[in-house]
Amino acid sequence: MGNMIERNSNVSTVGLKAKAVKAAGINVTVQSIGFLFQTVGVIVLARLLTPRDFGLVAMVTAFSLWLGSFGVNGFTEFIIQKQEIGDKEITSIFRLHLVVATLLAVGFTFFGLFLVDFYTEPALIGIAAAMASTFILQALSTSHFAILKREMRFAPIAIAELVGVILSIFLAIGAALAGMGFWAVVIRQLTRPSVMTLAAWVLCPWRPKGAWNLSVALPGLKYAIQVYFNITLGFVMRGLDKVLLGKFHGAELLGSYDRAYYIFSMPVDQLLTPLHGVALATLSRVKQDKERLSAYYGKAVATVAFPGTLASLLLTISAKDLVLVLLGPNWIDTGMVVMAFGPGIAAELVYGTHSWLHLSLGTPNRWFKWHVLATVITVVAFLIAAPFGAVAMAIAFSLRTYTLIVPAVWYAGRPIELSLGVLIRYFRAYFVSGICVGILWFAVSEYWLPLRTVLVGLGPMNRILIASCTATILYVGFVVALQRSFRAIRDVGSLIRQAFSRRDQ
Repeated sequence: MGNMIERNSNVSTVGLKAKAVKAAGINVTVQSIGFLFQTVGVIVLARLLTPRDFGLVAMVTAFSLWLGSFGVNGFTEFIIQKQEIGDKEITSIFRLHLVVATLLAVGFTFFGLFLVDFYTEPALIGIAAAMASTFILQALSTSHFAILKREMRFAPIAIAELVGVILSIFLAIGAALAGMGFWAVVIRQLTRPSVMTLAAWVLCPWRPKGAWNLSVALPGLKYAIQVYFNITLGFVMRGLDKVLLGKFHGAELLGSYDRAYYIFSMPVDQLLTPLHGVALATLSRVKQDKERLSAYYGKAVATVAFPGTLASLLLTISAKDLVLVLLGPNWIDTGMVVMAFGPGIAAELVYGTHSWLHLSLGTPNRWFKWHVLATVITVVAFLIAAPFGAVAMAIAFSLRTYTLIVPAVWYAGRPIELSLGVLIRYFRAYFVSGICVGILWFAVSEYWLPLRTVLVGLGPMNRILIASCTATILYVGFVVALQRSFRAIRDVGSLIRQAFSRRDQ
């Protein structure tokens, strides 16, 4: 098994683009199916549970997601990007990860006592104990999935994730119908890692063998710690907002903000999450060729920016109606929070790709240095916004991301002398088009009386359809005009054909 892993580390770059596009296509397709199921789950659970139920779980996950990410983010990338790696090294990494995860799980269970005092919510001790189990589950599957990703076998991973999503929704709805309250949300959180652990051992034939050697695992541990420092700062940027809102305003407002954040993150997750492993595996194989790496990365940015900006536009202009349809009238205040988050989707997608450069180049230390600066900016923005509530926090989140895009990508691309001007041209037309169409739609729908009268008389679903169709046509038209070509549409069509072609190209 060790020899097999070493041979697969040297996969030829011939046909690499076709392999990457196919893998991305499979991941995005399966993720989209999961998105539909998650949407149904959001609709049903929002009507069975209260904002407080979601808020209680969010108070714990703001910390558990951070602690539980150790090794999952770090050991995975180390195994994928290493030129050669053998069975003994992976076994040592696996056993080390399991020991660390167990210690963290025990520590987090006791940490629940602090959360009870901090938020004055007794229920948090039980939730913390339950969420601690996910640390061990993830440690049991990380090495297996890293091997599968290293071999670019993304399809079975994507299918396993889809099964986990579907099962988690059904179990959560069943628990909610049984009157279990916030435990329905906890069950949903626990189901996916349980399914993924089982799938990892079924899909990957690798098994840990023999005793583990700490000295052999040290390079992987060093890399994982560097990545974890980055992840820690990343969770500060993604979790501090919820901690502050929970402290200042309580579980109900936090629950509203948490659901708004979930709606905002869905388009981001649909693109960045399925592409992350594919991008890392692909860019790692061409990291010795600066020009090729720059070209691949630029295309990747364009791939997420074109549909991502459209998603940002549609969510912003339809936020209030979308929340009414998805969550129901009890969540009406969440609409303004979603609208404030909306413009940040495009920025979050492009900003999120800078980690692909750091990780594929094997420079997590540079990523950490960047994260220190980004975290300082984020903390200041969140501290200023927190007393003013959920909408102010969402605005701060979006503004901070736009502030960080250009310097983040510039710094990440310095080792390969990435041309920032060339890179900006990959996504400039999309950002400008989204801004122009958004301003145009709000101006016309608010101040052109005939259209405003028609929209007011329609139901929320019809308003969403009209706004979405009109904005999409205008957005594509603006992109074509700014690029003076149909390049963006042709590129998307080409990627779709390659993704679903039955033969490698």
